[in-house]
Amino acid sequence: MKTFKFISYLFYRYYSTGGTKDIPYFSTLCALVGIAMLHILQILAIFNGMDLLPASGAAPGTARLIKYFEWALLTAPLFLLFFLLIKKDELQSMHYDESKIKRGYIYLIIYIVLSFAFLMFLALLKKGKLG
Repeated sequence: MKTFKFISYLFYRYYSTGGTKDIPYFSTLCALVGIAMLHILQILAIFNGMDLLPASGAAPGTARLIKYFEWALLTAPLFLLFFLLIKKDELQSMHYDESKIKRGYIYLIIYIVLSFAFLMFLALLKKGKLG
């Protein structure tokens, strides 16, 4: 849980500047949901469960809106879970050494890139493009 809170702090600190400085807490929760969804997709790809997800691909008009609604229903429980686990006041009161923050950002970027690369590898493997 300590590492999870530190990752949340890193996102909160990042989103506290620039164009998202007015909504860093919401942006942090969305980033955490995005990472969680990345891992859920990896698990589904490993166990051939991709058909459990809302259908993908371009759809005209109302069908596309329904797909967005299905994805919102899929991610809403994760958003609520992170909302309950991570308090805004707690993020605002956290402080770490600058060296630890810099290392944390580097490790977080590497982790996200490798996780995404692993998902792409799984997708290519399951489609038969690698073997």
